[in-house]
Amino acid sequence: MNYGNFIKKNKQTKMQKFIFTMKTIVIIFHQLYLWIQMIVWQMKSKRINQQITGKEDSANNYCRGHYTIGKEIMDKCLDYVRKQVESVEKIDQFIITSALSGGTGSGFSSLLLERLSVDYGVKVEKNAFLIYPSQEMSNNTVDAFNAVLATHMTIEHCDCVVMLDNQSMYKSIDSQIGLDYVDYTHLNNLVSQLISSYTGLRRFSKIDNKKLLSELCPYPRIHCVIPSYGPLASINDQINQELNEKQLISLITKPAQRLFQSEINPEHICASIVHRSKHNNQFFGQSDLTLQTMRIKHQNIPNVYQCLSQNYTSISELAQLKQTGILLSNDANLFNYFEKLGKKYDQIYSKRAFVHWFVGEGCESGEMSECREDLAALSKDYEDMTDGAIHSCEVFDEDDIE
Repeated sequence: MNYGNFIKKNKQTKMQKFIFTMKTIVIIFHQLYLWIQMIVWQMKSKRINQQITGKEDSANNYCRGHYTIGKEIMDKCLDYVRKQVESVEKIDQFIITSALSGGTGSGFSSLLLERLSVDYGVKVEKNAFLIYPSQEMSNNTVDAFNAVLATHMTIEHCDCVVMLDNQSMYKSIDSQIGLDYVDYTHLNNLVSQLISSYTGLRRFSKIDNKKLLSELCPYPRIHCVIPSYGPLASINDQINQELNEKQLISLITKPAQRLFQSEINPEHICASIVHRSKHNNQFFGQSDLTLQTMRIKHQNIPNVYQCLSQNYTSISELAQLKQTGILLSNDANLFNYFEKLGKKYDQIYSKRAFVHWFVGEGCESGEMSECREDLAALSKDYEDMTDGAIHSCEVFDEDDIE
């Protein structure tokens, strides 16, 4: 699923006002998945022209989505993107949402990012909300292959990556809401809340949301962000879950509420908060001790952004709250996850298990080794940002130079 955030000028008024709209293109390889979603969502026929389907799926294979099946519909997808871009006056950015465990989410998304970089250059930012494989929840044997190969492309073609995983989202929802069951509908709604709050800065508060993510990425390769979201409340418990400012900040800064598996004690490189409510509170968090005592390498306290819109929900069990918050953090301890992902990759690749699936679809063994080395380099870059890293430097006096 690919989102484009576009800008459109309102020519009916004399003042220079802008209307910010979302243009959406849904790309699904197999038509069966689309039919199921149409039955569940009860989609109207007027939205069918924004959906692209193929004749077969990618079989959880990155190379099928990138080299074979993906190339067959890539021209059609780019034509749809071009028409959406031409329908507006100025393009702001591309937002890609996908899951890297499968073949379509990893392979085709990587190919799409590569082609968007060629067609639209570096002036149009490409940000991604990606669901990475969970350590304890996985139904795909080769998810490590898909994730490592896709990460190699996101490092080069993405300006910022917001990392999520199903296991952490399940735990966050289960800890905040006492539901009898939690399914993918709740997870999708949680991801939509994150994207809506991010784009809401531009749509409702006239704030450049690209600045939010760019401030979290001090270096081009160090561009992976971990989100936290809260609060979540059911309809029956809505009154008890209405939090004040201090309680809201305390909730979203808890490591247990992070939507991506990471260390218990994070080491923040940069951090920002998006406060979503109908009323502007310019002093939000300025006197909070939790934010004042957070250890952040490149900041004194997290930057706070105001999203002036009502929180919404598309699930009947969840309540609409007066205020919600998002904490976005670039964590140096991400190198632990990349190391674990690399070890899982090495365990499979050392025995050449399932490698013929990828080589048979056009991938070369040298490419798989290159992607693994790039992941190791990314892990080393994050490890160098931790407090425990040893940075060696030589200091010379003028007498020594002589």
